[in-house]
Amino acid sequence: MAAASAAQEFIAVRTPREIVDRAACAAGTCGGPEARGAEAAYRWVLAPGTPAPVTGTVCEYLYDADLAAEERAALLTARDAGRSKAERRHARGVADALGWVLGFAPLND
Repeated sequence: MAAASAAQEFIAVRTPREIVDRAACAAGTCGGPEARGAEAAYRWVLAPGTPAPVTGTVCEYLYDADLAAEERAALLTARDAGRSKAERRHARGVADALGWVLGFAPLND
């Protein structure tokens, strides 16, 4: 697996340009916690060495497994009824964004 970097051709199944474009769209919406979660996920993917949006894990290099682990943590947080609604919605945005980067089918639950 290749490490994520500005020179990397693909991050999971997306190009850095595709991710930058998606991040700009997320930043430009008034979508609430989901949009902010998605934007945080895209920023993290593009900037290895920064804390992950849900777990806070810092990886010098991001591999597909790191992205998938954060996506899984975000899904678990989104489904945790003990969390606030805003926190669950933020985590849902993170999960959706990372799922897109990884090429997973969109969530519909």
